[in-house]
Amino acid sequence: MKIVMWKRLSYALAAVALMAIAIAAKDVRTISIRDNCDQATFDAAIGPGTCVGDGDTTFQEFLDALADGGHEKWRFNNSVTEADVAANAKNEGGEGHTFTPVAKFGGGFIQDLNMGMDPVPECVQLVNGQPIPVTVPRPDGGELHIFVPSALVDATTVPPGGMSANATLKRGANRFQCCIHPWMRSTVTRR
Repeated sequence: MKIVMWKRLSYALAAVALMAIAIAAKDVRTISIRDNCDQATFDAAIGPGTCVGDGDTTFQEFLDALADGGHEKWRFNNSVTEADVAANAKNEGGEGHTFTPVAKFGGGFIQDLNMGMDPVPECVQLVNGQPIPVTVPRPDGGELHIFVPSALVDATTVPPGGMSANATLKRGANRFQCCIHPWMRSTVTRR
């Protein structure tokens, strides 16, 4: 009698463990971060280490695509998806990106890449409701016009090959964007 009870208890515990593993496996949705930077031209324009990838989009081609709403190879896959509990992101590109939760989509902290969008407060520091502008010289002789990034930018930056922390989802739509390349967006709906 005792052996039968122990077997039943063992089977029940095994079933509970398997259900917990199955639930944990579907709790987190991983979004892929992608870009296609050409290391030589990006590093020459912005600075060494800007791009560590082996892409073939030159810096000039990247800039030219801003007139059309940003380069198509800089994106989050999936741009729209569902998850049970949390989302994270894996950077499969050659540049650093952010996977920043935002209340609404908008611009990031690099003015030159915002394409007329106002920066969202999750991406920039605000003083009296206004972002703080800064101009940074580039190695190619140009200037980079940025806003002072928010503390959240540091916390949500994903280096090439890196994985973001899990972001717990609230019920309904959860928006994430790159605060560097603000057309890179994903909406993850909690089921």
